[in-house]
Amino acid sequence: MPAVFGKGHKKKQLIAQLPLLFARIQMEQHIPPGDFPDCARMQEQLLAQDLTRFPALKPRLLEALEELLTRDIAALMPLLRREEGEAAPGVQGGAFEGARRGPFVEGAEEDEEEEGEGGEDEWVVTKDKAKYDEIFYGLCPLGGKLSGRQARGWMVGSKLPRSVLGRIWQLSDVDRDGMLDAEEFALAGHLIGAKLEGRGLPSDLPPRLVPPSKRRQKGSAE
Repeated sequence: MPAVFGKGHKKKQLIAQLPLLFARIQMEQHIPPGDFPDCARMQEQLLAQDLTRFPALKPRLLEALEELLTRDIAALMPLLRREEGEAAPGVQGGAFEGARRGPFVEGAEEDEEEEGEGGEDEWVVTKDKAKYDEIFYGLCPLGGKLSGRQARGWMVGSKLPRSVLGRIWQLSDVDRDGMLDAEEFALAGHLIGAKLEGRGLPSDLPPRLVPPSKRRQKGSAE
């Protein structure tokens, strides 16, 4: 903003460029469109503000936020899962409306019939795993696993809201280590595809969605 003259003109110019700014941030930071506020409403609110009083961006704070989203939030997922288990049955509203009737809200009966043909022991993601394996290894996993930072770019490319992607990550990180192996990544891809088709997310993984290696671990632990 100019120090003295031309503030009003510059302010209108900046606000008029807000749609382009949103698009640039979306592309550079891999943020889904659903996470942005309504652009017209934001422009209207900004017109009533004094932009010269807005504080400057602080790179250190942005770096701390990035670390929070990619590492700390993933570490909190097990606690969220525990709270959900202690809550009253049935999740209300949003993407989880009716999820307890799962595994998917819309067309659940058709999905169960189609995916249940091979029996409960058959992993329904198997048919698409080769496709997801190609993506998985293209993201250069370390030690056979992808970190949240590595997987995030591909996941947000689905354009799903971050709240939905967070839920998908929670369901897919079966062993709760904050990373995804090849099977968990394929599961995440399967759930993203289901959501893009208009179906809901399961409140918990049914047996046919649990990766085979995680079933063995669960059985041995019990």
